[in-house]
Amino acid sequence: MNKSLFSLFIIFFLFLKTDAQTQVLKLADSLYRIGNYKNALSKLKEAPQTFDVLAKQGLICQKSGKYSEAIEFYTKALQKRESLVVWQELGKSYLAHGNTDKAMGIYKEIIQKDSSNLLLKFNLAKLYTKEYRKKDAILLLEELIKADSLNPEYYYELGMIYKNKGARGFLKSGNYFLSSYKIDTTHIKSVYELTKFFNKIKFKDSTGIFIRKGLQLNPNSINFNQLYVKYLFKNKEYKQTLVYLKKLEELNFKTLFTYKMYGFTFMKLKDYEQAEKYFKKARTLDWHDAQVLYYLGLINKEKGNIKEAEMNFRMSIMFLKPEIDKQLFELGLIAIEKKEFKKAIKYFKEAYENNYKNYSALMQLALAADDYYKDKKIPLKYYQWYVERFQDKDKKSFDYAVKRIREIRKDFFNEGVKIE
Repeated sequence: MNKSLFSLFIIFFLFLKTDAQTQVLKLADSLYRIGNYKNALSKLKEAPQTFDVLAKQGLICQKSGKYSEAIEFYTKALQKRESLVVWQELGKSYLAHGNTDKAMGIYKEIIQKDSSNLLLKFNLAKLYTKEYRKKDAILLLEELIKADSLNPEYYYELGMIYKNKGARGFLKSGNYFLSSYKIDTTHIKSVYELTKFFNKIKFKDSTGIFIRKGLQLNPNSINFNQLYVKYLFKNKEYKQTLVYLKKLEELNFKTLFTYKMYGFTFMKLKDYEQAEKYFKKARTLDWHDAQVLYYLGLINKEKGNIKEAEMNFRMSIMFLKPEIDKQLFELGLIAIEKKEFKKAIKYFKEAYENNYKNYSALMQLALAADDYYKDKKIPLKYYQWYVERFQDKDKKSFDYAVKRIREIRKDFFNEGVKIE
């Protein structure tokens, strides 16, 4: 066989091989599209394990929730050929599997190689925020704004970071939400945050404007309808308050809030029969609500039912929680000294439930639970509550809580345990 004939043979062989691979990939795609991912993977495993075949197996596993296998296939594919696209999908698989640190590391490396990937930068910024690396998130979002100043999401995310950073941060967040809204007046998340912002700084007219804008964008929004009920009631527009309470009922939002607001509104309108009716509905949802009992007492007093009024007032007093969190906290510390961790957990939990502003009680609850429970999902929950609610209270405690969250998550990942 001469050289030219041999070369033609090789070319023809490679063509057949490539065509066969293409057919396998097409068949796998068609099977996956109809939900038959098991057969799709089976067909791909029978084919030569080229870069394209491995990448396709990774994608199918990723889309079907088999993240460990997706990571394995993507890693093998990258050993055969460098690909930023596959590398990015590997990062997504790590993230979906719960290994946030690994995902962030991959995203950061991709961005260093391809700084034009704004979507990945934005996803990394949101990951930084979620992992309490807010300084890193702010720097990345500021970079994104320089690259694309007309994306409302960048300003919104910055607003969400700053709104929990004290008084100055809160005011700064309002400016970011406004910037987002100016770019896109239909950006409903910014409209919602602006409503709460102006309500908090007591700008009544601006609050009303943004509530109405929110309802215009989404008339069936539970959040905006609730805000409007509060706004109308506060401004003594009681008949309109009833209109929007009716809307909440039609949306099946038959909650304690709805029934109590009905009761308060009818009280203002001096319709005591209707007020009593809705306060009684409220009691079916929370029998211990001291405020509802107080108003039922007022109604019974107005109707001349003195005995019932007296009972309502007495029960209202009984269900009011006294502030005893400090005493419970100290009892918890004594229990810790006595190595009675179960008792300490009980005291710290009661202290925190008695006063949700007592950040020390929550931190001690997390620490005691960490010492006592083998199942680390319990202390993880308390540590997460702490960092979410008290990031500006005690830096040392905050840093420790963040460290333990990462350690526990890493242990769960290594053990193959899924967490919410």
